[in-house]
Amino acid sequence: MAIYHLNVKNISRGDGRDIVAAAAYRAGEVLPNEAEERLSDFGGRRDVVATEIRLPEGAPEWMANRASLWNAVEIAEKRKDARLAKEVEFALPLELPRSAWLNIARAMADAYTTQGFVVDLAIHDDGARRNPHVHLLMTTRRVGQDGFGLKIRSADGKQFVTEARALWEGIANAALGKAGHAAMIDSRSYAKRRLEHVPGRHRGPDPEERRAKRAHAQREREQMAPREPDEDLPVPDPDGLPIHPQELAVAEELMLDDMHRPARAEAPPVPGDLDAARAVVDRQNALEMSEDDAAAYRLAPENLLDWLEDKTQPEDVPTLERWENHLDWLDTGHEGPGGAMDDRQRDEPQRDER
Repeated sequence: MAIYHLNVKNISRGDGRDIVAAAAYRAGEVLPNEAEERLSDFGGRRDVVATEIRLPEGAPEWMANRASLWNAVEIAEKRKDARLAKEVEFALPLELPRSAWLNIARAMADAYTTQGFVVDLAIHDDGARRNPHVHLLMTTRRVGQDGFGLKIRSADGKQFVTEARALWEGIANAALGKAGHAAMIDSRSYAKRRLEHVPGRHRGPDPEERRAKRAHAQREREQMAPREPDEDLPVPDPDGLPIHPQELAVAEELMLDDMHRPARAEAPPVPGDLDAARAVVDRQNALEMSEDDAAAYRLAPENLLDWLEDKTQPEDVPTLERWENHLDWLDTGHEGPGGAMDDRQRDEPQRDER
């Protein structure tokens, strides 16, 4: 059964309303709010089926831009209690196909453009056809090439509401008849129609339902948000149990002390231990030998003398001397041409100063 619903309301600055935000909400868009120097962001709404701005004859083209139109309205209205816009909101009969919605919304809007109003229309539907409806957001001043003029006073009285209800009744019934439906809507109240029915009450927004939705959305945002840094999380021990902060501080101090403690003097290799001697020379020559040289003398003990004999370049002399000294020491326990090792030399690895 087709149900009649139409509501007329004012968007007033005296009620704390913002016309740019109201237009952005109905259109599901992000609009720059010049008066408040911010964005009115209602982008991404999925229930906005269609939007359109209908202009009266003689209106400048810039009024077809939603952001320009409603920011200009904010500038044109100077009073702190100014009426910024008039809105006519009505329900679309469920019997009408979706393809007919925009045409009948335009027909309703054009009835007001002929009176000099600029009409910003928006069709909303939740996707399940439970409550398809139309918002007509209308300017309150006459328009010309220079912008806004005087107020349209015909929108001030009760007659405007009565005419709007009758207008929608005619347009909707014509559309229902064209679609082949016998159902009709009636703008009159049950009392005027002498019907003993209890009028239905508009449900409107449910505060509890809105709070629940906001809480659910907040939980989803928190789950999707990046986690905080792990520095505030407890540090587990090998068994997975959290370490006491005092124990953790002591462990950190010990680790830092160990990192800054000077390296212990390296004991000289035992005579005859070629691998140990090689390790010492490895560390001493780490910054001086090429990777190819290092690989060559690591191949096998019998290759060491051959490698030393082949090294005749001047830059190899320091390396050759150390190796000859070490090889002599491995055989006799004493230094070769460089002299005998004293206690200091045995306790500390020697490095060339370059």
